[in-house]
Amino acid sequence: MLIWLALLFTCLSPPPSSELPDPKADSLTVYIFLHDECVISQYYTPELTRLADAYKQHHIGFIGVFPMADQDRIDAFATAYQLTFPLIPDTSHHQVTLFDATMMPQAVVWDHRTNRLLYRGRIDDSYVRVGKRNLHPKSRDLENMVKKWLDGIIPDHLVETQAIGCVIDRRS
Repeated sequence: MLIWLALLFTCLSPPPSSELPDPKADSLTVYIFLHDECVISQYYTPELTRLADAYKQHHIGFIGVFPMADQDRIDAFATAYQLTFPLIPDTSHHQVTLFDATMMPQAVVWDHRTNRLLYRGRIDDSYVRVGKRNLHPKSRDLENMVKKWLDGIIPDHLVETQAIGCVIDRRS
């Protein structure tokens, strides 16, 4: 199953191996920009695993994108936080630029039905700002977008919310 989720990545850029097939046309890919040393990225790992596991049977794949980490650090992060979805490096910032990602963690939702970006922003409203967290989030922005997509409700424009976390340094 993890191989299938990794295949979803292939629609937007060449895969690491040109032998990988394209993702299903009737699918959704959630890219999560993460940083192994970002406390807020670490905080969200249980929720991201829950979402990835809950929606994988609905042709919804999750891929963690690491703009600032090599494969060894990514592997250590996956092990430490028991992540169940594929994690990829993006040190060249190809995915960062493609999706105009600015923060870690930040969710980006790509719809393969319409071949366009539907959502970019926070996972939920757990963080008001760096260092200030809501104990009981009221808005589960990422999950709400996924549920709407499953119900056939596709926004006619890009939906954005403000992600709170660690800034992606585009100079590196």
